[in-house]
Amino acid sequence: MDDATPSGDELDPLRSGRPDVDLELTTMRTDINELLRSVRLIAQKVDWLTSNAQITADAPICDLDGDVDEAMAKLAAQVERGERLQDQLLDGPARKELRVAVDRHWEWERKFERSQAQLTSLSEAIVGSYEPAAVRAADEFPAAWQALTELEQEGPRLENAARIAQERLDADDAVRREHGADIEAVGLAWQELCGQLRDLIDSAVAQHALFPTWFRDTLGLAPPADAPTRWFELATEILAYRITYRIDSEDSPLGDPPPGDASARRRQWHQRLRAGLARLT
Repeated sequence: MDDATPSGDELDPLRSGRPDVDLELTTMRTDINELLRSVRLIAQKVDWLTSNAQITADAPICDLDGDVDEAMAKLAAQVERGERLQDQLLDGPARKELRVAVDRHWEWERKFERSQAQLTSLSEAIVGSYEPAAVRAADEFPAAWQALTELEQEGPRLENAARIAQERLDADDAVRREHGADIEAVGLAWQELCGQLRDLIDSAVAQHALFPTWFRDTLGLAPPADAPTRWFELATEILAYRITYRIDSEDSPLGDPPPGDASARRRQWHQRLRAGLARLT
């Protein structure tokens, strides 16, 4: 073997240190992304100040949170209520599975009735006056009895499963009957809310307005040239999130993380918005 070729023992320290190297690279990438994000935001602020230097003293202030009116707040509450009700509903596969449990019990009842009828018929034939029929019935009786016994043993389990399934289906039907209109209205209410918030942000950008700290320190002062649509959509959703959950933080667009008892919708929404902000880098 060539003396210049590292032995297995010599390579062990390098191999054992690989996880640390990977961790360092991941940390470095994260730091670089944050640095690029900060540079982009600073560049935006410089561009804004340069283009608006002559009117800085009179630059309009866009408060966003304070510009939200009662109608917008009601739309956000309507969407949140409808979404919470929607989360209570069973989806198609879940309803189908519960329906199968109910149907299994119904089929068991029909089989049990037929098995009972067969056993009764065999019993009557055994005690009847026609000897050949009595002999055949006597031969078939043990198997028929065994089948009925097995069906009896399955009954409680199937009945309990069917009862629970039917209760869940009934509860689901009740929510659909009582709150179907609220659930159906979510789509239109969300579109109306996003439309109004988007108009608010569009107007502020067009006027070169100064956004609040929580906005400009994360989203900047204007949409990036390479992804304006994504920027506007993200800004609109963040403002909708703040309205829905009454976030009033002046420094953070999303405020504190959702509490432990927060709805699944809020947790997922918060996570999605955080990911969206990270992708702006």
